[in-house]
Amino acid sequence: MYEREFYDVLNQGEQILWADKPHRTVHLLKGVPMLIFGLLWGVFDFFFIMMASGTGMMFFMVPFMLIHMAPLWIGVGGMIALLASYRNTIFCYTDKRVIIRGGFWGIDYKSIDFDAIASIEVNVNPIENNLGVGTIRINEDYVHTGKRSVRTGKRLYGIDRPYEVYKELKKAALDIRSDISYPNQLRPEGNPGYNTEYKG
Repeated sequence: MYEREFYDVLNQGEQILWADKPHRTVHLLKGVPMLIFGLLWGVFDFFFIMMASGTGMMFFMVPFMLIHMAPLWIGVGGMIALLASYRNTIFCYTDKRVIIRGGFWGIDYKSIDFDAIASIEVNVNPIENNLGVGTIRINEDYVHTGKRSVRTGKRLYGIDRPYEVYKELKKAALDIRSDISYPNQLRPEGNPGYNTEYKG
């Protein structure tokens, strides 16, 4: 259904195996924490301006408060950006890689080749469970930079049939890595090191 959205970035002979959009609610929920914080900040500033309205400081206060209300503008702006970017947000995986399509002003593509995938996890939080969707996490880890921890990796969030997609993606990644490491002509007919009996 969404395959044609990726034709511009596919390599010759590359085939799309799965493509889907995130659930709209899950997509928009990413901006809710900052929106709530911004609204609370804005309400506080609004009452502060009202208290100062009877004084002669309004000429100086209004420009200052407009700048001071930056969290409100960021929260509202972030939600507008999420609304605008939803139509461009689509996930897919091919027989070679995972591709994430998104963007606000234009369209951006990010991809992870199967041979670069170290870990794949599936997670369904309570909200996603109620919506019948879930999240697949790829190469997710924390990188420590000084006193901060930054989360790395990619997510295919709010997708239908998360457990099935997880199994299919994991199998495809394993098959492609096996093809790269052990091309068909080099594979032994028997592998004596597989299913051996471990003896302590």
